[in-house]
Amino acid sequence: MEQNTQSQSGPVEITSFGMRAVNALTSPGELYAEVSAAPVQLSSWLIPYLIMIALVGLMMFSITNNPALFDQITRQQAEQMRTKIAEGSMTQEDADRAKGFIENKALFLAFGIVGGVLFMSVIMFGAPLVLWAASKGVLKFGGGYRKILEIYGLATVIGIVGTLVSAIMMNMMDSMYAQPGGALLVKDVYDEANFGHNFLAAMNVFAIWQTAVTGIGLSAVSGKKTVQGMALAFGLWLVYVVVASFLGWGAR
Repeated sequence: MEQNTQSQSGPVEITSFGMRAVNALTSPGELYAEVSAAPVQLSSWLIPYLIMIALVGLMMFSITNNPALFDQITRQQAEQMRTKIAEGSMTQEDADRAKGFIENKALFLAFGIVGGVLFMSVIMFGAPLVLWAASKGVLKFGGGYRKILEIYGLATVIGIVGTLVSAIMMNMMDSMYAQPGGALLVKDVYDEANFGHNFLAAMNVFAIWQTAVTGIGLSAVSGKKTVQGMALAFGLWLVYVVVASFLGWGAR
């Protein structure tokens, strides 16, 4: 349903979420021109958030029902536990208990979904908080947190498409690292302890696209040049990528 709201330059047409989602992919400048002039729409972030929750469940179900992907994860976990045993930070008894837990697909699925939803929720609500604080300081943005949450939520539509593409590629190639980005270059030799591999994996086509669109939104609501908002968005994203790569989160 379309609504009209009054701005200083006249009535602003508020398009449906479906149209906003399409514009996030095809016309982000037009999308954020509307967003900057209109009140915050709950659907702009709530619908992407709910879709991402559903996708977490889909991804975990897909992994546990693909023997190659599930075996890859269990082997990685086993290797990590062997390293911890060698370092003395884990006993063999603890490792045996953990192995039984990991190999239980029902438990793995349940805890994987819970952990995935928590991680995704932190990103969904934490990233806009960082962007809001940075925008106030760098771009002199005068609005509230909910406006930045709306911008980020709409940009997340790109991440949703990227997650679906990743799920298809992972199942077609039977590899957790078969994702649309740098991870493909090291798919067969990926080492989670290798900073370079993690950094390459973080160079995901859809993550870069989403960051660019987020920057366009920051510029629009702050009344700044597009390059300024994009510089801020990419600067913060690169900080996250470096930290995540050290922590082994590159392919997430």
